[in-house]
Formats: sequence, C-alpha cells, structure tokens
Amino acid sequence: MFSCRVAWQRCGPLARRAAYRLPREAVQRRQMSSLPGGSGQNIVYTLLCGGAFVGAVSYAYVTVSTDGARYNERVAQIKARPKTEWVPKPWPPKSRDDEEV
Repeated sequence: MFSCRVAWQRCGPLARRAAYRLPREAVQRRQMSSLPGGSGQNIVYTLLCGGAFVGAVSYAYVTVSTDGARYNERVAQIKARPKTEWVPKPWPPKSRDDEEV
C-alpha cells in the first residue's frame, strides 16, 4: 500500500501534465465545412451528385412516359392473336408402362 502511494506521488503530476498536453498537440483542430462550397472539393461533389440526380429523374420520366404507348400497342397485339380453345388432358394420366404396351 505504501509503495503504491509513493509511486502515485512521483508519477501522478507527470501523468497529469502529459494528459493535458496530449489533446492540444496531437489532434489537429481545423473547421470542416458542412455546407457545399466551403472548399473546391465540395463543389465538385455537389455538381457530380446533382448532375447524376437530374439525369436519373429525366431518364425515369422519359421511360415512364414512352412506355405507356408501347404497353398499349403490346396489349393490342396480344388480343389480336388467334385463340385456340383449351382442352383438358384426360384423367387419370396414362403411365409410361401403358403407353409402351
């Protein structure tokens, strides 16, 4: 117990001084921009993301608006095909042994 107290009295002040100096010297303090335009790099990212968004929205609008007419044409083609009447298969199904005989 006595040796721990002696060690703390000798090393305590040194440890406290090192702990108080560490954040100021080791960590860089600089303000980061949170708004676009704070630096040239943020402007580039904003332009790239904005351009990609505008392109995606315009592509989606053109695709949806032109697919409506194509869909109606396709439905008309399917309805114009000749239809055959559905005939059910005989029940019970024949086994392979019966077909060979």
